Amino acid sequence: MLAVVLISFIIFMLFGGRTNYWYLRKMTLEEQRNIIATFSEMAPRYEGLMNNELNRFWGINYEGFVAQLLESVKTRPDEVILDIATGTAFIPSYLSRSGKKFKKIIGIDITLSMLQNANRNLGFKKVEWLTLVCGSAHELPLKAGSVDRAICCLATHHMDAERLLSNIFNALKDGGTAHLADAGSSNSWKNGLIRFGIKSLAFLYFLFTENYTRAVAEAQSIANIHTIQQWEDMIVAAGFSHLELNEMKSKKFWAPNPIILKFQKREDE
Repeated sequence: MLAVVLISFIIFMLFGGRTNYWYLRKMTLEEQRNIIATFSEMAPRYEGLMNNELNRFWGINYEGFVAQLLESVKTRPDEVILDIATGTAFIPSYLSRSGKKFKKIIGIDITLSMLQNANRNLGFKKVEWLTLVCGSAHELPLKAGSVDRAICCLATHHMDAERLLSNIFNALKDGGTAHLADAGSSNSWKNGLIRFGIKSLAFLYFLFTENYTRAVAEAQSIANIHTIQQWEDMIVAAGFSHLELNEMKSKKFWAPNPIILKFQKREDE
């Protein structure tokens, strides 16, 4: 067993772990394919898995974390909401259950299996207010200025942040609002040796607890996890304003702290 782990680790570090050496890194097609394979396998058990992992690392369950992101959000009855990386449509369902008012939610996800499980969770019934689309956050299939609010929860570490922010900016109406939540990094991660160590530990952890494909996806995602300051810089550079940034505390001292971000597209754009 140890030999298998060591061989897998060496293969990953030699062939699956190439990254540029800091955070404005462009994702490769190979990485995106691996993400699709990873989440296709996870799809039938995704919500339970998120509950377990968030409780283990952050001391909060999946619904509790989504509530931290969206509980205070005041929606309008005429709003069109975009849920990026909607997965099993947990967030659209949460918004509906919470009595939030809106006209329509568009849930987009790159993994067809996740959307199939979303339909299963909805009882395979047509829901008038929800449209599920298989597509990438890097190429949003939406008209410019077509949504009032954009949400992305626990997925930005598998994305090119600059590209994501640019696409959100384009999709939002003037005055529209975006909400992002994910793991954050610290300034110490800029150190190459520390970053290599974190990436190695992430790979080995998910190799033991999950599988090789998940291990590769999570280890590669380390380069896409940003500090609050990096997020602020990228958000401002993308043209947004009215930033609200909140860093929560993780349950484990070695786990990255979750961060919640809210920002707005200026009215005069």
